[in-house]
Formats: sequence, structure tokens, C-alpha cells
Amino acid sequence: MTTSSRSLSALVMMRTIESISSSAMLPFIVIWAHDTAGMTGAAAGLLFAVEALGEMSAGLIGGTLSDHLGRRRVLLVSLAGMSLSYGALAFIRTPIPAIAFFLIAGVFESAFHPSISALVTDLIPNERLISAFGSLRIGANVGKIVGPLLGAIATLISLRAVFAVSGLMLSLCLIVGFIAIPRSTAANKENEPEIPSGTLHTLYTDSVLLSLVAAGGLLAISFTWWESDGLVLLRQQTQLSETAYAGLFTIAAVTIVVFQFPATHVIAKLRTGHVLLIAGVLQAVGLSLLLLSAGGYAILIVAVMLMACGEMLYSPTASTIIARRAPKNQRTLYQAAFSLTEDIGAAIGPTTGLLLAQWFGAILVWILAAVISLASGVIAAITVNQENNVVFKKSD
Repeated sequence: MTTSSRSLSALVMMRTIESISSSAMLPFIVIWAHDTAGMTGAAAGLLFAVEALGEMSAGLIGGTLSDHLGRRRVLLVSLAGMSLSYGALAFIRTPIPAIAFFLIAGVFESAFHPSISALVTDLIPNERLISAFGSLRIGANVGKIVGPLLGAIATLISLRAVFAVSGLMLSLCLIVGFIAIPRSTAANKENEPEIPSGTLHTLYTDSVLLSLVAAGGLLAISFTWWESDGLVLLRQQTQLSETAYAGLFTIAAVTIVVFQFPATHVIAKLRTGHVLLIAGVLQAVGLSLLLLSAGGYAILIVAVMLMACGEMLYSPTASTIIARRAPKNQRTLYQAAFSLTEDIGAAIGPTTGLLLAQWFGAILVWILAAVISLASGVIAAITVNQENNVVFKKSD
């Protein structure tokens, strides 16, 4: 096994462990907030908003620090902070400390995903990037399958045990990174002229990056309406249990695990703009099928599989575009800027979806989500095609 293959295996393992940790917590955060932390009603949703705020605000700085201090060093510090912050929640019983630790966790987490993506770009040959980012997606979705099961086992002890388990998993991720990630990467060896940094400055000066962040943010908002608010919205249309709803996410994750590698072969044969457009169309069609949810569970399965296919195409394609576009001494900064797309979805999506459903009903939400997804694919495709970023299998 080559050095790059060993490094990629380590990064995929770290992404999988981190995903197990976050997925173990996610289904139980609201219940824990109500039952243990004393946060009643909609106040529990504040934890997600605060975490997203921490990621967005710190992301403006974290990318620059990683590029200047070293991806590996910042990645390990990020994991240490996440482990301590999420693990500490096992001992929290009141609202203010709960909010504070979610904010701190968001600050540290803001550096994790951009640093992982930048390390992939540093350590993996250019012609293997799309496959490498696809492997990260597979690892993340394996975590989404295993994590909730691990969290459910932890709840047999107590709800607080979920956070203890998550903290331990992140500590394991830290150990893997410390042992397996090379201390020296390609980015550390190359000397290039210093380029003015800062996420906001980068977005301001790079119109392509700004357009991709805007398109990805819209896509994330429309997907979050399904991911976070889906159960409430679907219950306006049909009877659906919590278990059945959770099962749809498992189906989506399994779909990505099974078909991500075949999807990378499809991506390699198409123009990148076409790939992003197809991804937007697939998510739009999947969301549109939710209009027919009263027709039975089979329709919901098809809908989530289509959305999963859109994710398989969009995520590794967009990450590879950003990786290839970024100057070598600003790779983490560019990935940090692009990671704002998920933060935008997490910060805006859950609240707006519920409000729209309350004012206009679930049907209009799904229609609007489909239109936004399609528009996102069109914006991304036009942006990339204008840059003549054509086929991934060709060299730059």
C-alpha cells in the first residue's frame, strides 16, 4: 500500500469515527435537552442554532490558522476540543452550560471538516481526488448507520451516556489522527507567495467560490427541510412513526455506501457542470415525490434514494472543484469557506421549514424545496461551465 493510500485510509477512518460520534448524539439531543438540561419547548432547537453559529463564526478564522499552522496540528486540536466539549455534556444539567458547550463544540468543529478535505488534497494525487472525496462520503454514511445504533445502546444506561460515548469516539479519532497522519504534507513543503487570507476576503475576491457557496447553501436549506423538519411535515400528509422516519435515513445512508464508488465512475465521464445540474435535479425530484407521501412508504423510499443519489454526485464533485481551485497555501481556507454551505442549512433550514409549514402547509414547503434545489443545480452548473472546468479525468 502506498503512502497516499495509507493516508487516505486513515482520513476515511477518522471521518467514519467522527460521523459515528455525531450520529450517536443527533437523535437524542432534543430529548436530552428537555429531560436533562431543562430546556422546554422550542428552546431545545437553540442548541443546533448555537452550534451552527460557532461553526460559522470560527470558520472565518479556522481555515487561515490551518493553512498557516499546519492542517494536521489544527485537525488534532479540533478533535481534542470536540471530544472535551461534547463529552462534558454528559455532566450538564442546566440550560446555560448546555448552550455554552454546544457553542464551544461548534467552534472546534469548524476546523475539522475543512482540515480533512485539505489533507485529502495535499496527500492524494490529483487524478484520484474525486474517488478520494467519494470515499470520505462513504465513511460518513457508514457512521450514520452505526452511530444511531450505538447511541440507542448508550441510552440503555442514560441519555447522558450518549455524550460520554461520543466524547470517547472523538478521542479515538484523535488517536488515529495522531498516529496515522503524516507530520509533513505536500502543502507544508511548497513555498508559494503569500496570498491575502480570510474567509470573507476569499469569498469577496473569488466569484466562483461565492457562487458555489450560495448554490450549496440553498441546496442545504432545502435538504434540511426534509432532514430536520420532515417528520412534522409528513405527518400533515400521512401517518408516519418515528421508527419509520428514522428508517428512511438508514436507507439513504446504505444507498450512498453501496453506490458511491459506481457514481464516481459516472462523474469522471461527464462535464462537471452537468454533474452538478443532475445532482440538483435528482434532489428536486426526490423532494417533489414527498408531495405524494400519502401514497405509501414505498414512495418515501424512492424519494430518499433519489436525494441520496443527488448527494453522491454533488458532494464529491463540488469538493473536488474547490480543492483544485484553491491555491496550495489556502486549501483549508477554501474548504472552510465551502463548508459554510452546511452551516447555512443548519442555521436557516429547521426554523424556516417549520414556519412555512405552519403558515402555508407542508405541500408548499415541498414545492418550494424542489424549486430551490433545481435552481441550486442550475446556478452551480452555469458557474462551473463558465470556468471551463470540464471533465475530472483530464489533467489541469
